[in-house]
Amino acid sequence: MARSLPTWRKPEGVLGLATLAVAQRAGARRAEIEQRLADLEGGHRVRFFDMPRMDISSSEIRRRVREGRPIRYLVPEDVVGYIGTRSLYRAEVTA
Repeated sequence: MARSLPTWRKPEGVLGLATLAVAQRAGARRAEIEQRLADLEGGHRVRFFDMPRMDISSSEIRRRVREGRPIRYLVPEDVVGYIGTRSLYRAEVTA
């Protein structure tokens, strides 16, 4: 996500509204992200933090939910609950 920020519509507007917290994952190293954001006004508002690396994408989370597979420990419990109570990402039922 952070690596592609310069390609977003009005990325400097986003940086003007928020401080982005960024963790590294495969294919998106800190040095590369910093270089890509260097020319953006507000690029200094990106904060990197360390955490155990989990190479799992939002696409993978949605796929697991659609397939009825667990996502516990992959996302916070509140997110598991939110997805479950709203039946998000379930396969569409066709008649």
